[in-house]
Amino acid sequence: MKALHGSGHPSFKQGVGKVVSHRTRSWRFSQADLVERIGLKKEETAIVSSRHLLLLNLRGASERGQYYLDGRKTDFVSRKVGDILFVPAGCEWRGWEEGASNAAYLSISIEPCLVEKLCTALSGGPLNAFSPDLGFEDPVIMGAARGIASEIDERNPVSTMLTESYIATIFAQLLRKQRYVAPGKKGGLTSRDLTRVVELMDDDLSADLTLAQLAGHIGFSVPHFCRAFRQSVGHPPHTFIVRRRIAQAQSQLRETDLPITDIALACGFSSSSHFSNTFKRIVGKTPLDYRKGWVERGWRSG
Repeated sequence: MKALHGSGHPSFKQGVGKVVSHRTRSWRFSQADLVERIGLKKEETAIVSSRHLLLLNLRGASERGQYYLDGRKTDFVSRKVGDILFVPAGCEWRGWEEGASNAAYLSISIEPCLVEKLCTALSGGPLNAFSPDLGFEDPVIMGAARGIASEIDERNPVSTMLTESYIATIFAQLLRKQRYVAPGKKGGLTSRDLTRVVELMDDDLSADLTLAQLAGHIGFSVPHFCRAFRQSVGHPPHTFIVRRRIAQAQSQLRETDLPITDIALACGFSSSSHFSNTFKRIVGKTPLDYRKGWVERGWRSG
């Protein structure tokens, strides 16, 4: 098993394929690698990382596979462009996957000592262990990861400070996200009920679901549902739906050439101006600038 450490390429995958581009940068407690590969077939993974590892999929889908975490079989989650994978330090990750023949990804590895310092300051208490997540979408984490990627070619003296601020954003969001699914949290929804509600939302994000519809779907009163949902997720239902809509819009901006107005309407926004304002507030840039950034870096799929 290989550990991510030092300035070398994080070679945790083995299989047929060729690296055609690899840009890397190391800071005091972290390292970022932008890697493009071609000719991929089945790949095997075997790693126990000495650092926290975050991967952002930039091109190519992972469609089939099987993973094991700390020796336990876990469900395989197919990953598309924009999806994120997180493996905490000390976690054993192994398995195999197959998908697109050409792929690109951003790898960020972070020393646990930096994360402990940042998260203790953020949470005001002892740091709980992070859980691995082998495939999820999060616009906040993706934006921060892309910010780190933009620093790879910079040689500005403040680059380390900027990078660590992005890392703080990533782990603040992970702390919040991983509280969402904490088992048995008093006053919150059960995992089953939360899954059922989120699936109802995701079935048609353009639909204007009422609180009564969401609550009735799992047999709750509206006040009870709102309290339990916020306890489980950290946001009221409306805010959660808006963030899901923004994540869907990001995917369409990356992977299609649809006009921004069409994307806005398809994702449930009443107008392109409402969409643009909400998108900029959450992502940090306009939909047009977001799309241009992916095109200019050659990270568009296809």
